[in-house]
Amino acid sequence: MAKALRLTKDATPANLTLFLTLVDVLADQHGLPDDARSDLRLLTEEACTNVVMHAFPGREPGELTLELDYADGVASVTLIDDGVAFSPSDAPRADLGADWQTRREGGVGWHLIRTLSDELEYERVDERNRLTLRKRVATA
Repeated sequence: MAKALRLTKDATPANLTLFLTLVDVLADQHGLPDDARSDLRLLTEEACTNVVMHAFPGREPGELTLELDYADGVASVTLIDDGVAFSPSDAPRADLGADWQTRREGGVGWHLIRTLSDELEYERVDERNRLTLRKRVATA
């Protein structure tokens, strides 16, 4: 059984590619099909981008830790950061019925995260956000 993967880097746009590469490593280790790999990459990209763009307003970015695991047909994506507290329940809902040119900004990324995840857990512990997303994935 493969070990969980973990990467800690500054929460900057320049490091997003490194976090997404970890998804590819997990998919390769477990022989996940291309559609599952794509879903996990999109899920991870949206969640990491939210941390990078919103978790550290008015200050230097802190660290973001990404943990990935796959066991018993379930891929787990966990993000840990010391940014401002932000529960997914506080995320705005996307106005998907509005024209894209006039739609208010915000919520589409969280819509994707909610849609792609089978389970979503958030907790704030010791001044750190911990978001865990789980997705059922069959191997190839």
